[in-house]
Amino acid sequence: MKTTKKPRSKGLLVHPDDLEIGEYYAVYGLKNGEAAQISGMAFKLLAMNLPFIVGKLAHDPAHPPLTFDARFLEFIRVSDDYVTAQRPDTP
Repeated sequence: MKTTKKPRSKGLLVHPDDLEIGEYYAVYGLKNGEAAQISGMAFKLLAMNLPFIVGKLAHDPAHPPLTFDARFLEFIRVSDDYVTAQRPDTP
């Protein structure tokens, strides 16, 4: 049985079971294909109890964590450069 792991890809949809605490993601949109107000905003995954996940937005570290419902949202993994670009101290 082959046990090699595929390299992580950025920009691809991530199934809620594959989300990892401590990693950065962004909401891609609603599962029905529509955009959500929070689409594209990077967040660090702090905790999860599926279907709910808790994340801290990269662009506003002072804002309290947000709770997302994975039954209605699609997520993508984002790069460190993407997260850095959304931080307020970025020129």
